[in-house]
Amino acid sequence: MFAGSEWISPTRALGVCSYAASFGACGWRLGRAWRSGEAGRIWLLLAGLQLGLALDMAWDWRWKLHGFWMAQALALDVYGERRWPQALALGVLGVGSIPGAMAIEGWSRGRRGLGLAMAGTMFSAVLWCSEAISFHFLDLVLYRLVGPVMLVSLLWLGLAGTTCAGVLWDGVRVGTRQEENGQGRQTG
Repeated sequence: MFAGSEWISPTRALGVCSYAASFGACGWRLGRAWRSGEAGRIWLLLAGLQLGLALDMAWDWRWKLHGFWMAQALALDVYGERRWPQALALGVLGVGSIPGAMAIEGWSRGRRGLGLAMAGTMFSAVLWCSEAISFHFLDLVLYRLVGPVMLVSLLWLGLAGTTCAGVLWDGVRVGTRQEENGQGRQTG
């Protein structure tokens, strides 16, 4: 919506590349989990979410959703009263991310890389929801140009990078532990 009329703006390209890379990292970790016999459901979930984010970057689904709700509000003649519900929704989203972060801490106990990957993905989802809500004052910040891209794309890059870093950290940790336990790949 804010990227202009050209389909592949620098902002969109950075978003697509960022989340495609994090999808690839999660897919790599999922494959590694399956090969080692480790339960890989969390990596399947993270890979699916990252793929969804990459596809959203390409086709602007969050803005199509926002446009749908905007059209509904206009049809009901309540579009002018949208600010308080949007602010409330953002508040719920922000407060709701606190127990989400606490749950991640509990689920990933002893696996900091997994926790980092889950947090990067969770906050990517929070940012996605914030964009779909499209609160005017937040939009003024997120869609400000920083060089050739919008600030929001730098947030996408940082969150996707956080997910990638967590995936790689966990993959190295699990690989090192398997080698220490004699489960590493045998050569010769």
